[in-house]
Amino acid sequence: MTDNKVINELKILALEMINHAGSGHSGSVLSCGDALYTLYTKHLLTDGSKHMLRDRFVFSNGHVCAIQYALFAGLGIIDFDEIKSFRKYGALLAGHPEIQVAGVDANTGPLGQGLANAVGMAIAETIMEKRFGASHYTYCMVGDGCLEEGVGLESLSVAGLYKLNKLIVLYDKNNVTLDGHLTLSSHDDMTMKFRAMNFDVIECDGHDMVEIDNAIIKAKKSKEKPTVIILNTIMAKDTVLEGSCLSHGKVFDDDEINRLKKLYKINNKKLSISEEAKLFLNNKKIKIISKFNEKIAKFNEKLNKNKILLENYNNFINNNFKSNILLDSKNQSTRDANNIVLTEIAKTRENLVVLSADLSNSTKVKINDGGVYSAENRLGKNIAIGIREHAMGAIANGMALHGGLVPVVSTFLSFSNYMLPPIRMAGIMNLPVIFTFSHSSSYDAGDGITHVPVEQIDQIRLMPNITVVRPHDMAEIAQSYNSFFIDKNPMCLCVSKASSNFIGKKKDMDKGAYFVTHDDAKINIMASGSEVDIAMAVKDVLAKQNIIANVISVPSIEIFERQSEKYKATMLDKPLFVIETSTCIKYLKYTREEYIFNIQDYGVSGDSESIKSHFGYNANTIAKTIIKKLK
Repeated sequence: MTDNKVINELKILALEMINHAGSGHSGSVLSCGDALYTLYTKHLLTDGSKHMLRDRFVFSNGHVCAIQYALFAGLGIIDFDEIKSFRKYGALLAGHPEIQVAGVDANTGPLGQGLANAVGMAIAETIMEKRFGASHYTYCMVGDGCLEEGVGLESLSVAGLYKLNKLIVLYDKNNVTLDGHLTLSSHDDMTMKFRAMNFDVIECDGHDMVEIDNAIIKAKKSKEKPTVIILNTIMAKDTVLEGSCLSHGKVFDDDEINRLKKLYKINNKKLSISEEAKLFLNNKKIKIISKFNEKIAKFNEKLNKNKILLENYNNFINNNFKSNILLDSKNQSTRDANNIVLTEIAKTRENLVVLSADLSNSTKVKINDGGVYSAENRLGKNIAIGIREHAMGAIANGMALHGGLVPVVSTFLSFSNYMLPPIRMAGIMNLPVIFTFSHSSSYDAGDGITHVPVEQIDQIRLMPNITVVRPHDMAEIAQSYNSFFIDKNPMCLCVSKASSNFIGKKKDMDKGAYFVTHDDAKINIMASGSEVDIAMAVKDVLAKQNIIANVISVPSIEIFERQSEKYKATMLDKPLFVIETSTCIKYLKYTREEYIFNIQDYGVSGDSESIKSHFGYNANTIAKTIIKKLK
């Protein structure tokens, strides 16, 4: 048995999986299969578990996952019978890689995002290696499409900046995209482009496994730069559609697969590989796991000699830290209060790191005295990503996937659109990432209407498995972090530069909505963030008209919706009015549209008080409207 014979069997198996499923991407199976096989059988140290010391592999062009699953089945990482249910309803093996599958390190599919995830993993590795000696390589397979997406190039620039020498990108350069030859949409010199971004560049024949092996060996020796291995390959090699874009999403029929079998001299039954191939792969697996276990044993020996280091390492990988936040009762903006809380938390939660898209001085999302991360200072807790919001979110996801670290990112709420894809992926994978958005009120709009966040908060609220929090004061901010560290769900924290009055700790603050005032009232008023102050002022105006109103602060609708029906009913048992500077879509399930004081256009430019007046966010104006509605 030879490597060439085995990979040909696996390629056939992958094509038969696609044929059996009735959908899939066949062309790239035959272009990147040789490189993937070489990586998994000779270099990638992993046993399919989530062990911290494993090498990471991200299949950024994840639509080609059939060949990865075929490898997993052959190596015994997954049960061989699983391949029969590829792309079927309820099956383990979906049409793109998902992390519930053993051996998969990231959900991929949106092109370029996986590459950014890999950069995040490589950054995380440098931090964990510096702290504990927990080192590994991060590999990423990309196609031409991943390198056309902006997020891919943004993340590569970051990788070159930080000299992530243990990041190795395998570029399946088959020069074909779905619509045609690559030159239809791109004429970039990728070799020069990578070198300009501080990458070592190695080119080789992507179908020659000796050349591929030597390229990876050379890449692993890099000390100062990340490496890209440009694999010159042929789309749908050896088929009737060789080199054609028509093979991209093609399902080859039985006749074509049988023709390929004959060419490769393979006689296996459909959806199987030979016993000789299984034995050959098992021997490869034994050697890989032996090296991996040896690495783990040496690392554990080192930790066991230093009990303090061992305890801290366990705290990192289990996120087992405590924090005690002392509240500052002065009136201040929630972005300033958040800076204080975040810095205080970081004193005891050592695994907290902050990524900034060049806005930390405006969002105030930074760890004061936490140091700046660089190629020379891997322990700096503030990581500059530059004006690359999309990559920043995906890099943070990669850091969370890596484990051991809790990433925090920030930008303006009006720019959250740049980060919607990674926020969505964080929700899908349930990653513990804190996405912080400042300037969350419509009257934080001195920069004009492009910076007015109107619909953005509802866009995020509509994403499944994302907890959106819009706190009013430092007490609510502290509770938001407490909830995050308990639930470990991705959180979007929306803060404001407008000053808010300090209310302090209240009963049921952890339930997403709670009574700031709880009297024998005629109506309830819900508000979030800095609009809670407006609601309190409205309450006072109404009181002069003998209308008693309760004010309910709603830091998080998502947390509120998790509460019992009995608890929610206490706030919904009388006419409910809402004050929030957003489109307020989610509140429609609780009250009538005419009871909501929201924003329905892109706003105006001007100072804070003028904008409040324009939108009618004035206590007397709102109170008069409420009285009119009640009549």
